[in-house]
Amino acid sequence: MKAGKKRDRLFEPVQKRERVYAGSYLNLDRLTIRLPNGKKAFREIVNVRNAVAVLPVDKDGTAYLVRQHRPAIKRTIIEIPAGVVDSKRESLEKCARRECEEETGIIPGRLRRLLTYSHAEGYSTGFITLFLATNLRHTGKLNLDQTEFLEQVKMPYAKLLRMIEKGGIVDSKTILCAMLSRRYLPF
Repeated sequence: MKAGKKRDRLFEPVQKRERVYAGSYLNLDRLTIRLPNGKKAFREIVNVRNAVAVLPVDKDGTAYLVRQHRPAIKRTIIEIPAGVVDSKRESLEKCARRECEEETGIIPGRLRRLLTYSHAEGYSTGFITLFLATNLRHTGKLNLDQTEFLEQVKMPYAKLLRMIEKGGIVDSKTILCAMLSRRYLPF
């Protein structure tokens, strides 16, 4: 331990790591850990690539979102465009621009990084970085993956905020991004 650094009393050192599942998007590891009281316990950890999400908003206050089905929660929901970072060489900003254009046909002129957060810290390694996109250029060209089926949705930014407040938006990245964007938008 480095001089001057205190050991975290809640730290759980990993005694053993076992790969339980390896997939194309995620891997699942079962960890044997040592609890702070010295006893052994297990943790299941989902390893995923980091992601970005972006809320495009026009100068007139129109927000551009997508609607797609999410089998894990058995619902079709409205959310902001998002996706995983393709490689270690792809910057978060480049990924945000790519995902925004692929899913909405919009190229952001300006991206404002809002927040990076752990979306499921109890069991996942993944972090999502949120962006607000402004100065938009509409190309109308979508470039969806072969397994990606979604619809474009546009609505006033104020309506998006009302939907969040009434529970009509359940996606955490959309809720956080919309709420954090308020301070940068004039409407």
